[in-house]
Amino acid sequence: MVFGFIAFLLVKDDFFDSKLNGLEVVPSNAIFVFETNDPVGYWNNLVNQPVWEKLHNLPALADVESQLVLLDSITGKNGNLDKYLKGHRFRLSLHPIGKGAFGFLISVAFENEHFFEFLKNLEEGPDNGIPGLKKRNYSGVELYEFKTERGEQTFTFTRFENVLMGSHTSFLVEDGIRYAKSLELKNFKQSQPHLFQPSTPLNSRGVIRFSGEGFAALVNELTDDNAELLLKNLRENKLSSNLVPAFSDTSILFSGQMYTNGTTGTMEFEGNVPSGLSFAPVISNRAAWVTQYLFSSFQGFKQIPNLAFKPRPLIVATLDESLEIQDFLNGLGGEATMVLEENLFDRNPNQILLLHPENTARRYLNLEKFALEVSQNDSTKLFKEYFMGKEIFMLDIEEFPAHIFEGNFTGFSRSYVSMAGDHLIIGNSLKTVKNLLEDFYNDNTWGKSFAYKDLLKEQNNGAPIRLILNNDRFYPILIQNSDAAWSPVFQKYAPIFRSFDWLNISIFKEGSVQINLDIDLGEPEINRQMILSESRSTSFDKPLIFGPKGIQNFNDRSTDFLVQDEDNFIHLISGEGERVFSQRIPSAVLSEVHQIDYFKNGKLQLVFATRDFIYALDRYGNLLPEYPIPFVEDKEIAFLNVLDYDNNRSYRYFVADTEGDLYLYDQKGNLLEGWSPNTNSAGPLSYMPGHHREPGLGDFMVSLHNNGKLNLFNRKGESKVGGGILLGDGISTAYAIEESKNKEPSKLVTVNEAGEVINVNFKGELTYRNQLLRPDTDTKFNLVNDQNKSDYVWVIEEYNKLKVLKPNEQVFFEMSIPSSALEYKYFSFGDGNKIFAVLDKVQDFAYLYNGKGQLINQKPISISQSLWINFSGSENEYTLVTVYGDKLYEYKIPL
Repeated sequence: MVFGFIAFLLVKDDFFDSKLNGLEVVPSNAIFVFETNDPVGYWNNLVNQPVWEKLHNLPALADVESQLVLLDSITGKNGNLDKYLKGHRFRLSLHPIGKGAFGFLISVAFENEHFFEFLKNLEEGPDNGIPGLKKRNYSGVELYEFKTERGEQTFTFTRFENVLMGSHTSFLVEDGIRYAKSLELKNFKQSQPHLFQPSTPLNSRGVIRFSGEGFAALVNELTDDNAELLLKNLRENKLSSNLVPAFSDTSILFSGQMYTNGTTGTMEFEGNVPSGLSFAPVISNRAAWVTQYLFSSFQGFKQIPNLAFKPRPLIVATLDESLEIQDFLNGLGGEATMVLEENLFDRNPNQILLLHPENTARRYLNLEKFALEVSQNDSTKLFKEYFMGKEIFMLDIEEFPAHIFEGNFTGFSRSYVSMAGDHLIIGNSLKTVKNLLEDFYNDNTWGKSFAYKDLLKEQNNGAPIRLILNNDRFYPILIQNSDAAWSPVFQKYAPIFRSFDWLNISIFKEGSVQINLDIDLGEPEINRQMILSESRSTSFDKPLIFGPKGIQNFNDRSTDFLVQDEDNFIHLISGEGERVFSQRIPSAVLSEVHQIDYFKNGKLQLVFATRDFIYALDRYGNLLPEYPIPFVEDKEIAFLNVLDYDNNRSYRYFVADTEGDLYLYDQKGNLLEGWSPNTNSAGPLSYMPGHHREPGLGDFMVSLHNNGKLNLFNRKGESKVGGGILLGDGISTAYAIEESKNKEPSKLVTVNEAGEVINVNFKGELTYRNQLLRPDTDTKFNLVNDQNKSDYVWVIEEYNKLKVLKPNEQVFFEMSIPSSALEYKYFSFGDGNKIFAVLDKVQDFAYLYNGKGQLINQKPISISQSLWINFSGSENEYTLVTVYGDKLYEYKIPL
């Protein structure tokens, strides 16, 4: 009777006139909906593409494949599935199904009488090789369910009017019925009507209807909400698109139309689109995500307002009234590049905005004068820092770039401004600007990199907006920041995810979009062993007791090396291994080696300390006038630091003696008031005394003592926090300074001998305490800074094990302790380019570990003193220099 009734409906003239189009069963929370009228043909085409060899093991695609195989089984195989589905509206949609979980819903809207034959096959399923088929009722509709071949999953399918639905997630099928029956619930088409206007007939190529809000929800689930700030604009601007996929041998291409808030994002501006190639020299190799805006003039930004940004009226008025800002805007131009680096998924990720205006020096001066206006024309309130000879000043205007660029470039609670070449750089943190200046100086940029130098040229396709994601940088970030349920998945399928090379998104004037995902079909070298090879050695007459210390050669920016032998001769060796000078001094060098420009002519001199003197020598070994500076009688130097508060080359020597008293000299050797000495009862220092400048709080002279006491002074030697701050019963390690975001004071970070991590801000407030695991009382704790003191790791020495922790106290790696006397060195050149060195002072060996915690040198390097490491972005290799016995060795480690 049932089949007879269905047959009656099928032959009745108006049955298919009142049929559903199939979108009625697709819930509005779909992340995307893929549509085609030839699903089997499309699938067969996909699996024959070279890229399928990489993609087919992904769980999501395996799930789709299994569902199609099940449908094929249901219809009796023998090509019946293709016959039944071809020409009908096939849809595959992805939906959230729980915390960190997603599922696919397949739906087919039948157009003609093949529907009856298909239904008959469903009803006769058990006879077609599907044992265990069960039926149940949901809201008056019969559902069919059976276990898959391995019994691990249940596949549910049903028919609602002329629409067939199926999924491994039964409630997606139930949801489809609920949406189709409801007059109140909005389905995907009703919530995204613009994606279906104008209505275009489906074809075999298919189309992906993509919801920006749904994608934002997907990424937030995968990253445990760590990417919320990055996705805010995507969600609040209601971005969406229709994309037609295509395949080549080594890439997947999506092209189509993009929509903002339901309308096409057409851009109208005159002039040609710039190439964007000029930014290559200032895009750091640390970059994970790069967005370029390439308009012929500044007016182009008015075409792309960020509707999610709400400007503050007071700031708008301040900018409008400033003549400096108006002059700045007149010369700004239409080119801008935004770079996001390692902490892409942080709550407030580090960002660098690169601008290429007319007369960059004048535009820089415009902003500096405006920053002074904001500081009530009080230069003492204008924060300035100096790094590698470059001035950095702070513009204390919340979301300054967004107020300038129509709401684009948010995430700048403060702006730090500097220059690199003929580019203006604006960072949302001081550390980010310093990283870029360092990378620019060391040629660690796209313009100098062998791997990246042609990338912008290849992407020069006339699109005014271009987004570039570097998966080499992005994938490790994804692993670190993904949800606990997803991180193992990303790691398990690492060979697939790491084969994704570059993701390039181009948005054109007409509002069309093109997305290209490059795929490396070769096998990724996930655990490729680095090769360390000796490239040069220099011999000396006597064993070396100090060095190597890398020194900048002011003539050509190469690196020289300073060492000292057991007869107290100091030797300066060029980067080519040639001896520049040898000079004997009375005793051993015990401090860091610093460089100054004493004569203010660009020629640099060396400054270091022995226990009794402060020395300054030129590059040829000649003492500077009035040097060496003798230290206080009956006292011995423990630490020497060189300060240049305002980058005016009026140097100060900050010295600590072995008893913990502090001294401050000018470069002529005169002790300054308040420091002759600054005596205290805290005892010896655990680390070199330092200087820190904090926005809004001024200058701090910092000393950390072995008894656990932290002292913070002003430049006159007066305490800024009363009698100091006690951080524990004892400290025998260094400290680091973490720049805070959102206008909170920076923090001094260290660990005491009991293993308690302590953060103190520069208001003298304890902001964090946490006890690290301490298996026994002999456990030792250390903080190890990198070569620039911009990054650090924690090191825990247990009875027979060494643990290295990241700044967030998560395990970096572990190793067996090779001896009882260890030293540590840490070198950081951006995420993915880190080396941690363990120096065994008993056996004179060094063990090197990369950023993944993997041992680089299977055979230990012989080393009797210290080591120096640098990374060259242009050569894509490390250079390592060590001392062993009477020789200076240089090694190369290519990546």
